[in-house]
Amino acid sequence: MARSPLTSRVGRRAPLLVLLAILFVLVVLPMGTLLYASFVDVPPRPGSPPGSFTAGNYAALLSGGNREALLNTVVIGAGATALALVFGCSLAWIAARTDVPGRAVVQMAGIMPIFVSSLVGALAWSLLASPKQGYLNIALRSVGLPDFVNVYSVPGIIFVAGIYYAPYSFLLVNSALSLLNPELEEAAYVHGARFRTVLGSITFKLVTPALLGAATLTLVLIMENFPIPQVLGSPDGIHTMPSQIYRLMATAPSQPNQASAAGALLLVITAVMVFMQRRILATREFVTVTGKGFTPRRRALGRWRWPVFAFAAAYLLVAVVLPILALIQSTFRTNPYTRDIAAMFEPSSFGTQNLLEVLTSSDLQASLLNSVMVGSGAAVFGGLLYLVLGYYVHRTKEPGRRYLAYIAMWPAAVPALVIGLGYLWTWTRFPLIYGTLAILVLAFIGHLLPQGFQGISSSLIQVHADLEESAQVCGAGRIRTIWEVLVPLIRTGVISTMLLIFILSMRELSVAIFLFTSRTEVLSISIYNEWEGGRLPPVAAMSLVYIAFLFVLTFVARKFFGVRNQGL
Repeated sequence: MARSPLTSRVGRRAPLLVLLAILFVLVVLPMGTLLYASFVDVPPRPGSPPGSFTAGNYAALLSGGNREALLNTVVIGAGATALALVFGCSLAWIAARTDVPGRAVVQMAGIMPIFVSSLVGALAWSLLASPKQGYLNIALRSVGLPDFVNVYSVPGIIFVAGIYYAPYSFLLVNSALSLLNPELEEAAYVHGARFRTVLGSITFKLVTPALLGAATLTLVLIMENFPIPQVLGSPDGIHTMPSQIYRLMATAPSQPNQASAAGALLLVITAVMVFMQRRILATREFVTVTGKGFTPRRRALGRWRWPVFAFAAAYLLVAVVLPILALIQSTFRTNPYTRDIAAMFEPSSFGTQNLLEVLTSSDLQASLLNSVMVGSGAAVFGGLLYLVLGYYVHRTKEPGRRYLAYIAMWPAAVPALVIGLGYLWTWTRFPLIYGTLAILVLAFIGHLLPQGFQGISSSLIQVHADLEESAQVCGAGRIRTIWEVLVPLIRTGVISTMLLIFILSMRELSVAIFLFTSRTEVLSISIYNEWEGGRLPPVAAMSLVYIAFLFVLTFVARKFFGVRNQGL
């Protein structure tokens, strides 16, 4: 029996409707619930009355503490973004456009800090540069210099955020510089332009989309960052909007509706920045790669080769080596008090009890298992969703697919802490989800939707649809074509994306901070809770375990699955 036109149309639209429903649950509903909570006077908890609409929550944002937090957010965001761009763009230019010796080390310097999450980086720098017992200040006092290093300050927060978000600038700008046609620069040199003029007026102007993208992404990520200002700002009473939101929720009496208003304000700020960046890029043309071929050439640095390499090595030392050494020092010291620099190297001052305590801790084992389960769930189920979503957007011509792509990118403009707060208000009414690992999996899938969708989409775009059409002409159905033709061709990209989702889920603190319970505590939450309890040796030991786990995981993925770093 032939199907009616209505039935056929509904059948064709069913995948779109299903995907829209999933994105509604993952993205739209939590944000809508958060906005609702910001305009009422009663938290949207199970059994609570609906509440009355009020603008008082937003009026409270004008109070002294909230105004100061907003100002700190802007100052720290702008300062750290500028620093991250200096480090990231410099390393990208060195790696992509020069004959620097040890290019592999420069590439590693640009990427390696991503393995040290912002939480672990902030904790490590609190050990290195706290005003009294920071290892750097101890070393300065030991050689007769004043101990002037203080990471518990706005400049300290800017410095730490800048070095740990520089890799995002490096990854975006390095790719653009690698594709830049060198003939444009050479023409400028032929006409007498100096190196500084060419670099500023030609090289970096031609990669403006990557620079703006890097600046916008970095600024949004820093402004929404919770761990760095919380760890380094709390001792001196420095708050940003994310740490202020947490304070409003965590201190008694809590002010959840005011926290929701603060989250909505932060959401609007980040969304406006993303919108402005896209409008600016839409009005200009930056094409440098055309049908005419070119040979990439690197600039000879001459006597500056080794000083430039030293710059990259110094960044790697500051961002990775020194923090890990500080964590090792704190982990293996039997006495947390360090009198001078000589005490840092006394064999009698070291032992393994802190590490053994952590490794044999049932709490650590449970939180690590929870992290692996949540990361695996987000990687597997999220990877499947991102694959289906990418396929529908890029391999079908159904109307409405553009809306899926738009919604999939929304979380890029939503701070992680705000997403966690939105999921809190959305799922408290569903006990089968709330208080379980499932809510963390859902939250991570929603939060990492832009990264997953973009990662899968980049692989799909590289494969021409002719291969699938040939299989279908030979009688293969759509499902068989996807499984036997498309998936093998994009296997590396899919596994890379899933690995990225897994590692980002393992690193994530801000999304989980409002959603965990005593039974669903993940590793990042365990580290944070130990820090709040003031137990620095276990914090250092857990951080080392955490870093080692991510290193081993990435090495295994690269070795046995042929996975390359895609933002890792």
